[in-house]
Amino acid sequence: ALLNFGHTLGHAIEKAKNLTLLHGECVALGCVCAAYISWKKDRLSMDEYYEIRDMFVPFNLPISITEIDPAEIVALTKSDKKASVGELKFILLKRVGKAVIDTTVTEEEMLAAVNEIYFSEDDLNE
Repeated sequence: ALLNFGHTLGHAIEKAKNLTLLHGECVALGCVCAAYISWKKDRLSMDEYYEIRDMFVPFNLPISITEIDPAEIVALTKSDKKASVGELKFILLKRVGKAVIDTTVTEEEMLAAVNEIYFSEDDLNE
C-alpha cells in the first residue's frame, strides 16, 4: 500500500484530465499534494516539502497544473478503487523516506493540496 504514495490524488487528476497526461505525470502531481498534506500535518518541514516537490523538475515531471477544477479532483477521490466505504486511505510521509497509511485526510486538506499545485489563467498572467 505504501507504494501508492501520490496515487490517490494522482488518479483523480488522471480522470479529470481524461487521460491526457501520462500516469507518471499525474502520480508526480499527487506526490506533491501528498507531501504538501504531510507538511501541513507537521510531519515534514517546509524545506522537506519543497525538496520533494522540486525533485520532480529535473525529470521533466510537472509540479503544477492548469485547467482543472480543484473541487472536482477532490470529488473524484471518492471513486478511487482503493477507497473503502467512507474511508479513504491516503499515503503520507512521516518523514522523508518513511511513508504511512493515513485515514484522517479531510476534503479540506485535499482541496488545499490541489490548490497548491493549481495555477489558473489569472495566476499565469500575474
